Amino acid sequence: MSGRSPAARAADPGPLPHPAARRRPGADPGPPGHGDPAAGRGAGGRLDPGARARAALRAGRIAAATAGGLAIGKLVAGQLGHSMAVTASAVDSLTDLFASSANALAIQLAHAAPDRSHPFGHAKIETLATAGQGLLIGGSGVYLLVEGVRRLLSPEPLRLAAVTLGAMAAAALVTAALVAYLGRVAARTGSSAIQADAVHYRTDIAANLAVFAGVAVTYATGFTRVDGILSIAVAVYILASAGSLLRLGVRDLIDTSAPEDRVRAIEAALDAMRSVGEILGYHALRTRVAGHTLFVDVHIELPGDLPLARAHARSDRARDAILAVEPDAEVLVHIDVERDEPA
Repeated sequence: MSGRSPAARAADPGPLPHPAARRRPGADPGPPGHGDPAAGRGAGGRLDPGARARAALRAGRIAAATAGGLAIGKLVAGQLGHSMAVTASAVDSLTDLFASSANALAIQLAHAAPDRSHPFGHAKIETLATAGQGLLIGGSGVYLLVEGVRRLLSPEPLRLAAVTLGAMAAAALVTAALVAYLGRVAARTGSSAIQADAVHYRTDIAANLAVFAGVAVTYATGFTRVDGILSIAVAVYILASAGSLLRLGVRDLIDTSAPEDRVRAIEAALDAMRSVGEILGYHALRTRVAGHTLFVDVHIELPGDLPLARAHARSDRARDAILAVEPDAEVLVHIDVERDEPA
């Protein structure tokens, strides 16, 4: 069988050669059209491992810095305007700061090179950070829920409408820009931590707009309990967001299969080899996601009289075909004599 050694992968190696360049010396060149994709990118525009690590780490740091600025701005506006809803939103942004900072650290650690104790790498550190972010956000939601109930029972008049409304409007715009950026990075890198950040900040947009509307209603009508009601609503929304992040983290921790579209892309690459007669077929294709890494395991079927060297060359080409669509995957190809087990 043929596999790609995890120890050969560094944490941040810079642009890597295309998989076709990693064939064994003397291996068959493969069929026409088995060329390089655009430099640094694989199918679907995903970056190579080194570029992906740098992009994800940069996005995590930008998210943390943005959350810190939003937390300070909202906290000042909430205290000046005596608005618990705005202060609650500031607390949420403060947890964003810690969560995004933890994500940035987790991304850096997750891309560390495999070692003796972790021969398959450290990718699940990123998944743990996603689940941890869900727990942290859930804790902040509980706190805001308690404070919202307290403010609902003991309302206080609001003041400085321009400050509080301006702060929330600016927060919504900044958060929307951040979500758009994180969404692009998550799509290009496949980082579960950045995806979690994008999901979380997307809920913040709605929460910011809800607080803006509630504070505006309070100023316009004088009904001060709206502030407490909005605090409770934001808390419930935050708790729902925490639940979705926990599900995302647990999904990867239990080795869930790759999304269907990625599996179909791998199958299409193998089907192309079968259509030109390089392999007789394949079976037992399995995938699992661990943080930013996709693990692929497949059996290819070859003629029983094929010389061993040629069989290994074809297994290498099967691995390269999969790496062409999943450039940062860990691929293990087993060689079988035609079909040796049921489909």
